Formats: sequence, C-alpha cells, structure tokens
Amino acid sequence: MKTIVDFVNQRPTLVAWTVGLAFVGVIAYYLVSALLMPDAPASFGEPQITMKKVQGQGERGTQLGWKFVADSSDTSTDGMVTTYHHVREGIYYLKGKPAYKLTADQVTLDLRSMNYTGSGSVHVWSVRPKDLSDLRTENVEWSNPMQTLSCPTEVHVKYKGYDMVSSHLQANLLSGTSNLGSTSIKGSQ
Repeated sequence: MKTIVDFVNQRPTLVAWTVGLAFVGVIAYYLVSALLMPDAPASFGEPQITMKKVQGQGERGTQLGWKFVADSSDTSTDGMVTTYHHVREGIYYLKGKPAYKLTADQVTLDLRSMNYTGSGSVHVWSVRPKDLSDLRTENVEWSNPMQTLSCPTEVHVKYKGYDMVSSHLQANLLSGTSNLGSTSIKGSQ
C-alpha cells in the first residue's frame, strides 16, 4: 500500500490523466452500448383491459344520454379509447326520452370528446316518427360537440315511405337537418 501512495505522490499528473481516461472510457462504453441496444417494443394500441358482456350508459347533463349492450370491449393503454364488439340495444336519448336505436359490429368511443365511430352492419333507426325511420350503412361517425351523425360510405335510408340510397349522409340530430350525396329514391306509398 505504501508503494501505491508513494507512486501517487511522485506522479500526480500521470495518475490524474489515467483516472480521467478511465472515467471517459467507462462513459464512452455506456453511451456506445446504449446506442447499439435495440429499442424496447412499443405497446401503443394494445388493449389494456378486455371485458365481456358489457352494459354501458352515459349522461347528458343530468339526464340519460345513451346506453347500450355489447359482447366485449377493449380499452387502449391510455384508457381514453374503448372499442365495443357486437353492439346492440344502443339507445340515444334526447331530453331524457329514447330518440334513436343503434346496432353495429363494432363501435369505438373516444372518452375525451365522446365522439364515436361504428363499423360493420351499422343500423340506426328512429323511435320518434318524425325523424329518419331507418338507416343502414357500413360506417358511421358521431360528432358529439356538433350532435351530428355522418355516414361517409353508401347508406340506405327509409323515410316516410321512401327508400333512398345515397353515397353519403350527414344529419344533425338536434336541428333535424340533413345533407345527402348522390342519391336514388324509390317511393313505396
């Protein structure tokens, strides 16, 4: 031990350089190995929770806004997006009373905006006689802030004795206004 202390006392500059180079070497080793290490696989988009036999409902203010039944659901890792499979008994309420019903193979709900998309054999029909009586399509989008239902793909609509096929449809459920794309109409009265 005395030999090491004597060596350090006789050559402090050499010892300082040696320790410094060793420190830089260790840091360089860790940096290079970190750069060469493969990235950890990302888990974004994978379901965090899967549930079976789901029943859900939501409120609009103090009144019931919607409810539904689904076979199962998958929730995203951040908990903000849930996809429901085989949705049935979906009911949309206006002023606390049933207004529309919905079924679909799949419905994805964004909890941040309460917007949803439906896909696969989407069927929406009115409980109230003055509204669209029946709507069938493969894709539907609901904008909660706008209270607007959009069908970006071909849609089949039954309304007051008429059968319509349109390239797309947009309907505001509060005002009752709607816009259609290229449309063919058949009367059944």
